[in-house]
Amino acid sequence: MAVEWYHFKCQERMVEENVEMTYLEVTSPVEALKCPKCGAVYLTEETVTQKVNNAEEMLEYK
Repeated sequence: MAVEWYHFKCQERMVEENVEMTYLEVTSPVEALKCPKCGAVYLTEETVTQKVNNAEEMLEYK
């Protein structure tokens, strides 16, 4: 069963969407939760620990 996320301020259901993220001048898409009303973007803990942290480590190693 998937968890439904809501943006507290807007009371809108968050939608999964790929957003552009930039780190050390490198831009790439990452899956995030976005409020369809105001455009606020949030990353889940899973996305950060599994994808973003690995990408940061690879970029910093270079």
